[in-house]
This record gives sequence, structure tokens and C-alpha cells, in this order.
Amino acid sequence: MKSTNHHLTQAETESIYALFNKIGDHISEISFLGRGEGSVVYKVRTDNKVYCLKMALFPERTMKVLNEAKIREDFLFQGLKFLTHPIYIDEDIIPNGAVIYDYIEGEMAIFKDKKIISQMARYLAKIHNLDYKIIPNGFQHILSFFQNLNDTIQSIKNRYSNLMNDSIKSAFAAALAEYHTLLQDNQDIFTHGITSILHGDLSNNFILDHHGKLWLIDWENSEYGDCLEEVSNFVFDNDLEAKFRDYFFAEYQKHFSPATSLNLEKIAPFYVMVIPVFNICWGIDQLSTNLQYKLEPERKLRDLALSAQNWIKFFTESTATFIIEGISKLKSHLIAIGQIE
Repeated sequence: MKSTNHHLTQAETESIYALFNKIGDHISEISFLGRGEGSVVYKVRTDNKVYCLKMALFPERTMKVLNEAKIREDFLFQGLKFLTHPIYIDEDIIPNGAVIYDYIEGEMAIFKDKKIISQMARYLAKIHNLDYKIIPNGFQHILSFFQNLNDTIQSIKNRYSNLMNDSIKSAFAAALAEYHTLLQDNQDIFTHGITSILHGDLSNNFILDHHGKLWLIDWENSEYGDCLEEVSNFVFDNDLEAKFRDYFFAEYQKHFSPATSLNLEKIAPFYVMVIPVFNICWGIDQLSTNLQYKLEPERKLRDLALSAQNWIKFFTESTATFIIEGISKLKSHLIAIGQIE
């Protein structure tokens, strides 16, 4: 068997070989595709076809990786035709569990083509149409989003006090205060809210295959939640230009009637501006796991530093300075105690 990456140990390579042998296929090549916070993905070429193999990196991630296969099966059963089928779910051979999927030969979709953006909007509308609920009091709904942010921050501070410092705490407090003030000053735009089933992670997960079909991959984070948040995050994560953003919103609203009367252009920034704050929270959570399992914590610190730099786009300079200094102090602390180099 040929392996074209340096991420696999000999034991991992042998376990992958054993897994495919179990399903009656012989591997000719394994190549690295990408890594998430708790999983790694490989392209596996066999004598018969090409597969995508997703493996959990540690035990705490096992159920989430395995559950993604069940999520996909449910969406496929409900008629969505733009996600790949799970081929085999393994709980025995790969140490932390794995799932084999069909592999899509293609490239990440670009966001400068109206036809593709139209498809993306329709796909998202189809997902949200499967199961949604309209929340009559839109302002109370966005306040619950604020409360979720506050609860997340408090949880991170309590769970990871060893990774906290005064600058990070000050940044969190200042960001919450600024965000709450902006919400209070713009109550009238939140006429109603909408919750629905979500994909959960639309960043770089649209794939255009060699036949021109658009696919949506990586359903690991699918859940029920705020679909306006998902739409807003999609626009932010993929940095859509204004003309394409307007086109996306219009196409989405055309196919998802509960959002028709909402001014998404005005609402979206209130979801987008706190993404860097959530990213710091999730990043600290992931950093703790990376430190525990020695999964490249330096890489996660670099991600945290980038997230901190993004605060200046949405918050005052003093608030942004707090978080930049806080992440820098955290790095210095971890170096000083020998947890990173």
C-alpha cells in the first residue's frame, strides 16, 4: 500500500488497511485531505473506487464522527441529493472510530459565480425548509442569542481558568457590553426569528465536482438552531462581495418563505460581529484538548491569534487590544510552563 502523507503512523496505516480488507477492498493509495479539530480525513484509493475516510482523533470525538453518518442518512432519506452516502461505519478497527464515505472528485466551489451562489442559496433553503419554527418576538430571540454568548463565555472562563488571564477576561466583558448596547439600539429590525435544522459549518464545504454538480460535505456539526445565524455566518465565512451577498440573500428568501420579510442585510452583522468572540471561546476549548492529547497546540494558538486580530473589525480598538494582548500572554505562559515550544 502506498501512503502519500506523513500524518499516519505505521499502526494507523495498518488499521486502515485492515478496515478496507474487512469490507472486501484492497487499498492502493492513501493521501491526506484535511484535518478538523477532532477528526482527520483521508482519500483512499482502492482497486475498485475512491473513498473518503473520516477518523476521530480522540475518544471524546468518536460519537460525533460516527453520528455524522446517521445525520447524513436522515437527510438523504428526506430527499436531499447533494451529500454523499456513508458506506461503512467502523467502531472496532480504527482506534477512535471512523466512517467511510463516497469520495467526490472536484474542487472547492468559488463564490464569484452567480449560478453557483444561486445553488448554494437553494441548498441552504432546502435544509432549513425540512423543519423550522417561526419565533414571533424577534428581539427576544436575538437577546437569547446574546445570552447564549454570555453563557458560553462564562462556561469557558470556569472550565479553563488555567488558560485565562486578566486581558482575556477584560476583552470578554467589553465585547458583551458593546454587543448588548448595539442590540438595544436596533430592536426594530428584529421582527421575528427562525429556528430550523442546520448544516452547522458552511465554511469551505461546498464542492463542485467534475460534472458541474455542487455538493455539501462535512455534516458533523449539524443541529437544530438559528437559521439566520447560519445564513449570516455563511456570508461572513466565505467573504462574499456585496453584489453576491445581495444576490444570495434574495435567492435564499425566494426559496425560504419564512425569511422573505426580513432585512437580512441589516440583521446579518449582528450575528457576524460575535463570530470572533465565539471563535476565541471554541479555540480555548480546543486548545485544552490539543494540549491534553499533544495535537499541535501551537497550531491552535496561531488560530486564536488570527481570531483575536478579527475583533478590530467589529469592536472598539481598546476591546480588540485586550484580546490580542490576552492571547499573546497565554502563549507566553504556556511556553514558560513547558506545555508548548
